[in-house]
Amino acid sequence: MEKVIEWEREFQVWQYSVSHSTLLLRSVNVEGFETRIDVLFTAVELMHLQPYCARLEISEATSEEKGEILGDQLAAKIPGKLYLLNGGEGYVLARRCAWHEDLGDHHSPSKFGPLRGTE
Repeated sequence: MEKVIEWEREFQVWQYSVSHSTLLLRSVNVEGFETRIDVLFTAVELMHLQPYCARLEISEATSEEKGEILGDQLAAKIPGKLYLLNGGEGYVLARRCAWHEDLGDHHSPSKFGPLRGTE
């Protein structure tokens, strides 16, 4: 497993779009932070995660870890990278993971485009 990024702040599932297979996790201006962070997963195939987390660490699983978690047959059949959340407490199988930090609040538009619920 290779660490991609980590934040010591609260995140929550903000939106999932079935039609676009996108998952948005968001950390709004919580106590002690002036910024908002959006984390977007695109082309989501599978996910297993809690709706809220006190911190967020994202790592990319190796192909061996992907096979152990999903089973070798499924891991070989479904494209994408397996992103492990908080040391494997959750995961997202997606094509890409990107993030953006800005001064927006929970109503501000996301840098990732018009997403329902983010005007």
